[in-house]
Amino acid sequence: MLSHIKEASEISSKSMQIECTATYTALKKMKSRDINAYNEFMVSFKEGNCKRGQFLNRIHEISNNIYILKSGIVKQFRYKEDGNEYTTWFNFKGDVVIAYTSFIKQTPSKEGIKALEDCDFYSISRDMYYKLKMKYHAVDSFFREISEAYCIDSQERLFFLLALTAKQKYDYIIKNYPDFIQNLSCKEISSFIGVSPETLSRIRKYR
Repeated sequence: MLSHIKEASEISSKSMQIECTATYTALKKMKSRDINAYNEFMVSFKEGNCKRGQFLNRIHEISNNIYILKSGIVKQFRYKEDGNEYTTWFNFKGDVVIAYTSFIKQTPSKEGIKALEDCDFYSISRDMYYKLKMKYHAVDSFFREISEAYCIDSQERLFFLLALTAKQKYDYIIKNYPDFIQNLSCKEISSFIGVSPETLSRIRKYR
């Protein structure tokens, strides 16, 4: 994702400073393909922020923005039939954050996006994104690459949710997502792997 990009600050007063490989790589490719597309895309983002507990997208709300986190952590979550919340993913600095299905189909979102701590972000509206997408093939390619990464992650998550035991999930997180362990509460991790905080404590104790 974006890392100390100066181009946008030369065009406007804005400068994205985000360190996250997937977004950074996609943007770097856009810049190499079409510098005009890259520059116009960059200055189309607006800076914003939200407090812990606030929503970037609520369940049943139609998604109309793409976000890139400048700082902070958000979680994506749904509700089970019994009304209990379960977490589907976490996003950190540099991640592209989007209620994907709602954004594409313009239907009420089945997924909420909530800040776990104070966040700063960059956002671009759906209308502006599609305007640039129609104007520049390089912008279209950027979103396609982000979408492909999202699909790959979704396949990994599906395997994670369906095929692994709670202990295996915790071991998988430690190996593949150490940021989760370092930055998330026991409550959030237990929600993600589908156990109570007490069960997670026992898993940690007997590792």
